[in-house]
Formats: sequence, structure tokens, C-alpha cells
Amino acid sequence: MTKRLTPLAALAALLALSAGCAEAESPKPSLPLESPTASTVFSPQSSNEPLPADEVFVPDAHIEHGALLFRIQVLPGYYLYKDKISVRSLSEAVDLEDQEFIEEWSRSEVVVDEWFGEQEVFFDEAHGSAEIRSLIQNIPSINIELSYQGCKEEGICYMPQAKVLSVDVPAQLESAADKTE
Repeated sequence: MTKRLTPLAALAALLALSAGCAEAESPKPSLPLESPTASTVFSPQSSNEPLPADEVFVPDAHIEHGALLFRIQVLPGYYLYKDKISVRSLSEAVDLEDQEFIEEWSRSEVVVDEWFGEQEVFFDEAHGSAEIRSLIQNIPSINIELSYQGCKEEGICYMPQAKVLSVDVPAQLESAADKTE
């Protein structure tokens, strides 16, 4: 017949064992108080604290074939809500329409979110496009606002982010604008 320890006796035995192990461990080196790099972000020594949103979600954009193409890169362990991503022109000379996601480049997945319920999210990166409907004047660049919101898996959700990006207008698009004036 096997004898079982009472819960109190088991807890006392466990505490005694762990106290002996703690004395044998060597102290862990502390990390410097600097911005994390790729080696520290992904190392087992990095803390479980969430990184600043600017380091987790990295947006960029460019114009190609008369469309604005945008991308938001996402660090592993984080994700973006698909329905919280939007883009708009801040330049009066440009109208953007028909925003859509480029599924061949980034696939969304459905997850059950603690706060928002069932949601489509992007884990690695989100790619999208918006059609340039009109370019009123010959301009070398346009300003856009790319808005998004995301979370850390097993952690916090970030406040909505809105980043202003300056996007160069290709020469062929500038010359097409000259013909419409």
C-alpha cells in the first residue's frame, strides 16, 4: 500500500527542496538598460515585459502602379487586428480609396480575443493597398496616416497607433498628374 503525504506535508517537503536548490544557483547577469536589439528581444534572458509599440509594429509604404502599398511588420509574439488597420491621405493633392489587404503576402487568422471576441489578426506582417484616385498637382511626395492596433500574445493590448509616413511619388505618376490638370 502506498502512503500519500497530506497536502501540508507535501508543501513543506517541496519548500525544503526548493530552498536547497536556491542556494546552489549562481546569480544571473543583469541586462544593460538600453533599447533592446534583436539578440536581446529574442534571447531567453529577455524579460516578459512588452516592448514599446514603435519597436513591435513597424510601418512603411510606397507607391507602385498607381496604388499606395503599405506594410506593417510585427515582431514574433505580437499581432495586429485586421479591422483596426486603416490608411488615409493627409495631402490635399491625393485621394485614396478602396483599401484592401493583399492576402498573397499576408494571411490573417481568426482568433478568440479576450476583449473583442472572435477577430481576424495578422501575426507576422500585414500588407495592404489603397487606390490613388486623383493626384491633383505635381508633387514629389505625399503624407499618409497609417492607423492600427495590436496586442502581445499572452499579454497586454496597445492603444491605437497612428503613424504619419512621407511617401515618394514616382515620376510617371507625377507626369500623369500634369496631363490631368
